[in-house]
Amino acid sequence: MTSDEHRGRGASVAGPPARAAFDALVDQFSERSAFVRELVQNSLDAGAGRIEVRVHQDKRRLRVDVVDDGEGMDQDIIEGYLLTLFRSSKEEDLTKIGKFGVGFVSLFAVDPELVTVDTGRDGRHWRVLFDKHRKYTLAEVDEPFEGTTVTLYCRTWGKKAGKLAKEIFRAAHYWCRFASAEVWTEGTGSKHFGWGPEEVSHPFTTGQPCEVQVEEPELRAVVAYADSRPAAVGYYNRGLTLLETHEDTVSGITFRVEAKALEHTVTRDNVRRDAGYRKVVARLKRAARDALPGAFVAALRQSIDDDPERHQALLRLAAANPHIGWTPGQKVLRTLEGSHLSLRDLRSDPLGIRHRECFHAASRSRLTDALAQAGEVVFPSDGGEVAFLERLGIEVQPAGQAWFCPERVDHPLADAITEAEWGEPCAAAHFAGGGERLEHAFAVRAGRRVSLDRWRDDPGPVLVVNADHPTFERLAALPLDLAAPILLHAARRALGEETSPSAILEPITSIVCGEAP
Repeated sequence: MTSDEHRGRGASVAGPPARAAFDALVDQFSERSAFVRELVQNSLDAGAGRIEVRVHQDKRRLRVDVVDDGEGMDQDIIEGYLLTLFRSSKEEDLTKIGKFGVGFVSLFAVDPELVTVDTGRDGRHWRVLFDKHRKYTLAEVDEPFEGTTVTLYCRTWGKKAGKLAKEIFRAAHYWCRFASAEVWTEGTGSKHFGWGPEEVSHPFTTGQPCEVQVEEPELRAVVAYADSRPAAVGYYNRGLTLLETHEDTVSGITFRVEAKALEHTVTRDNVRRDAGYRKVVARLKRAARDALPGAFVAALRQSIDDDPERHQALLRLAAANPHIGWTPGQKVLRTLEGSHLSLRDLRSDPLGIRHRECFHAASRSRLTDALAQAGEVVFPSDGGEVAFLERLGIEVQPAGQAWFCPERVDHPLADAITEAEWGEPCAAAHFAGGGERLEHAFAVRAGRRVSLDRWRDDPGPVLVVNADHPTFERLAALPLDLAAPILLHAARRALGEETSPSAILEPITSIVCGEAP
């Protein structure tokens, strides 16, 4: 440290008349880790290309360093702005968002016992020390500094220090995720925390399956249809978060926008809704109106074969946004077996007033293949087509509850019932895969077209029994003339039908009495 007029110069950051005002400034920062944003913001204003936020546990003190390679500060800047509240060198420069000159005091929200600022410019180097009473000492020093380093020493350790360190990590990733400079974080020296070195870098995207990008000299944005109400929106300046919230700024639209015209409020908890803000919102509305609809439909057409997962996500998004539309002839719907359909293909009359019945199923099966062969339309149950069509008022029924498609098998027990004078037309079949609602049933009645018939309360005279049911398997092990009447009686009872056992069980009586051959 040199021996000059600056050595030992000390003063209170805020004298007694301003103490309350200073404390109010500290308290305005709702999160104690918000100082990360403020110091990174100052580094960006100083032209930094790389900023490091390092946290280290040194015995019973937690040390936090914010290091940048910016242009540093000289004596005039330090005394005129860093150490003087309510003034800022950025007052006339709206491209520098820290214009209120109060961000530096945010670091006192973590109650440090010591703060040092090492900086230099034009070949002279300076150190400012703040003690726990917020008194400072400014001195010129011999050792050279590149850029500016702000260091906080907090008297904390163990789990409490770990909690603060993790807050600082999260703050860097929230407030600085899109910063125009490289931002790196590192946490060392404790069993309660540790990470890095790790770059704070996040993709500038809404996360939606289709979005439009806007790139202009003083603005960049991504705009997409929202999947929730109100929509998620984000405002940024040079990559620093001003506000992330949910609001319907542009109806049905989610976005992230970074613009020099955007500024935060004095309390740092909102974006100023001024003329610059209104100009930015108007640009977002134009992108949503002019570019997004065409891009969305193009993405649907392109993804229907190339990226089925994205295609389904787009359709679900369309279902959640009634104002998204396209011409009826565009084939943007994909059936379960992979064919492409348009809304026009679903019309059942020339005027398009009525639509064909549509069905859905979890996966392809014997039933869905038979439906497709019969010209019926089946969509995937978990796909976006179902939600989208229902939003348009087109009912999509579960295929397994509307249709029954057993796989018929030849079995002598069913033939015995059909041929008996007390019997009726009967068939045995595998029910599994032929309809979700009925695959565990014991018996059903189907129409003459047993392979594929609409399931109704009384579709026809054919009795179909489940060849895989345990009762059928047990009866199949008995003699046919004994098993057949029991099976017929049990099947009718299972269907809730009135049955007179006397005629059906007469052969059994004969067998028991020894009258049957």
